[in-house]
Amino acid sequence: MPKNVSSSFFSRGLLIKATLVFLVLLLVGLAWLDALVRSRFDSHQWQLPARVYARPVELYNGRVLDMAHIDRLVALMRYREEAGASTPGSWAREGNTVLLHTRGFRDSDGGEPPRRIRLRISNGRVAGLASADGAAVPVARLEPMQIGSIHPGHSQDRILVRLAQTPPELVEMLLAVEDRQFYEHHGISFRGLARATLANLRAGGLRQGGSTLTQQLVKNFWLTRDRTLSRKLLEIPMALLLELHYEKPQILETYLNEVYLGQDGARAIHGMGLAAQFYFGRPLEELEAHHYALLVGMLKGPGLYDPRRRPERARARRDLVLRASHAEGVISEAALERALARPLEVVPRTGGALYAFPAFIDLVRRQLARDYPPAVLSSDGLIIHSTLDVLAQLAAEDALAKALETRDPGGASALTGAVVMTAPDQGDVLAVVGDRRARSTGFNRALDAVRPIGSLAKPAVVQAALEQPRRYHLAQHVMDEPFEVPLAHGQVWAPKNFDDKSQGAIPMLDALAHSRNQGMASLGMEVGLDKVIATLRRLGVQRRIPAYPSILLGSLELSPFEVAVMYQPLATGGFRTPLRSITDVLDLGGEPMARYPVSADPVLDQDAAFLTQWSMIQVMREGTGRGLLGVLPADIVVAGKTGTSDGFRDAWFAGFSGNHLAVVWVGRDDNQSAGVTGSNAALPIWGQVMASVPQRSLRETAPPGVEWVWMDADGVRTSGEGCRDARRYPMMTASIPQESTSCGERRDNDEGVRGWFRRMFN
Repeated sequence: MPKNVSSSFFSRGLLIKATLVFLVLLLVGLAWLDALVRSRFDSHQWQLPARVYARPVELYNGRVLDMAHIDRLVALMRYREEAGASTPGSWAREGNTVLLHTRGFRDSDGGEPPRRIRLRISNGRVAGLASADGAAVPVARLEPMQIGSIHPGHSQDRILVRLAQTPPELVEMLLAVEDRQFYEHHGISFRGLARATLANLRAGGLRQGGSTLTQQLVKNFWLTRDRTLSRKLLEIPMALLLELHYEKPQILETYLNEVYLGQDGARAIHGMGLAAQFYFGRPLEELEAHHYALLVGMLKGPGLYDPRRRPERARARRDLVLRASHAEGVISEAALERALARPLEVVPRTGGALYAFPAFIDLVRRQLARDYPPAVLSSDGLIIHSTLDVLAQLAAEDALAKALETRDPGGASALTGAVVMTAPDQGDVLAVVGDRRARSTGFNRALDAVRPIGSLAKPAVVQAALEQPRRYHLAQHVMDEPFEVPLAHGQVWAPKNFDDKSQGAIPMLDALAHSRNQGMASLGMEVGLDKVIATLRRLGVQRRIPAYPSILLGSLELSPFEVAVMYQPLATGGFRTPLRSITDVLDLGGEPMARYPVSADPVLDQDAAFLTQWSMIQVMREGTGRGLLGVLPADIVVAGKTGTSDGFRDAWFAGFSGNHLAVVWVGRDDNQSAGVTGSNAALPIWGQVMASVPQRSLRETAPPGVEWVWMDADGVRTSGEGCRDARRYPMMTASIPQESTSCGERRDNDEGVRGWFRRMFN
């Protein structure tokens, strides 16, 4: 065989072999890509964060509410001002009347349908509530606002939308601009590729992709957003395989939920549903043509057309999309003109409820971390109903910010503070403020500022004493005079009163009401440090409590939240109700996963707890809390205690009504003297907070084991009403002295059936 023929035959054989190898590799590669596409698409699970919702805002006649809070409420809920409030999520103001068109919602209580309600405000309260047609409405609930999005295991976020629920105008606009042949091609558009190739040749580089929606989905779902030739070579066969196995509606719905539309710090914004909330603060179904056009326009480059950082460029891109949509018949000429005239209407990044309450969300995160592993929180899309009362939270924020700005304008003295408010009977945490700048995401003072509690410890001393009824009662004298307690290493503890004066023998009640350090310290030492520490433990203090005499006057360091825990049994008459920030957790389908039920365990002697609570009522009537007079309605009975740490570093007030408990702390982060006291710094804030929410009085009706007794000024003999220096106290039956003065009856509660029996048998 001639040499050239042999060489030609060898070349053809080598080419055939190479071709076969290439085809085998191609088939193997396609089979691998096919398995990859199908496996990922069939088994994909959206990485959905846990979403946290506040409790629905309840409106009813008599509710404390003013126009300023309505303005903030509708802003947080992203209600748009619209004449007549004709569509859900809109509102209008007419003098002192507000028209709200609620969005409606569903929850475990059934929820509320969308409806128009008319709200009349007078003197800071709801003075009238009716439907738009004038029918009276007893109670209206606004939809729960999302206040947090927790995704510890990843940085993606999205709100799932179904194609059937997606506004048709958005879908039509998307196809008109991004892929007009979507329902005709099989994954790639040869016309688009040709157009892109020509444009790239003219530009001398890769400038245009010519990608279909299917290719874009492949890029977002499996590949990267980098414009490289290798990525494009993978993208084309994967798009063909995707179209081979799945229907167009499936692909389109996945695209709507997966597409990348920007960045919120470390959080990636995926999908049209979340982008609607992130950029416009409204659900996708409430948007209009100019909103859709901006979202579609941003697909070309979320960073390039970011409406917050590059509004002019974003508007030009939006208008281009609007004109293209008009050319494709998606919107009419009139609709085009209206849309072009509209501004971008992008909301501030931190203006919505999602960023509004960082201190409270911090508490929710900690409770969730205690109860759920990170993997569950990062992928299951949990729905978390929290205890946050938005109006109580706003009231607490306002009271703290205004008071600190008045005392320390501009923060020149670095004065800051914290507020915690709860509903004692349920243990619900209603509000948490961790900074004078309520939106601050830094140090959460409500949970983490651990400071000496000062005289807030004194009710525990009284409770410990009263639980020994044969030894102690409120009329009993304690010694308000200097004394010393030897300590280790030759040191001496010598408590002093705030005014550096001594009053001698005074009733235990007065020692608490007027916060007499020497009197309370002498009582505590007599009762015993061990018993006081045991009482603090039963009140819920979990930190180590050193057995030093100084704890009697509040050297114990707690955070504001821990103080709220400690005061909870005092507010409930001796029952510990664990504080909760979550009521229930639902899965993505709305089915209950976990509930946080209310529980109440008796931890204090209830008769003694009533006496301690009544003593704290006297703090407000005649003691260190009397500065609150006139702030709350005169008929509202409340109890509380001021606290001030050494050197005027920390000002505290903790107190409660029949339905609310609040703790206020004011101080400096550097623990230097702030020049504040509980009565002049914390008490006014507490009063404003409590005055801004509906209050129920504490009951002063004595339980069966307690009687009202007139006592002589000596504190050891009973007396009678009208007798000289006689004073009325509640007393446990075992505490009532047997010795009486010569004036009057021993007891004054001789009315009713019990009094009749007493008179009969005496």
